[in-house]
Amino acid sequence: MKAGKLRHRILIQKKEVVRDEYNEEQEKWVTVCSCRAEVNPLQGKEFFAAQQINNKITVKITMRYRNGISTAMRIIFKKRIFNILVSINPLEKNRELQLMCEENAG
Repeated sequence: MKAGKLRHRILIQKKEVVRDEYNEEQEKWVTVCSCRAEVNPLQGKEFFAAQQINNKITVKITMRYRNGISTAMRIIFKKRIFNILVSINPLEKNRELQLMCEENAG
């Protein structure tokens, strides 16, 4: 993988249960790491649902291999939030990860 392709900075987050100042448990997104990646839009779909126009944008994020990345995590890129749909380790070589993601509209 050529380093020049990894021109975007992303944050990988996971949901954790943390305690607040009142000792109550709350779910919160916590940053696991910040890394370089290549972010490529794959397709844009517009469809009508409940008389509203919704955009469903799918991107492929390619990054160096990192163990433990799962679909329970999310990606932050330029103040946009992407849910990880699939994590692919090409040829099982542990050199790179391809993350197929969908933008979180809400």
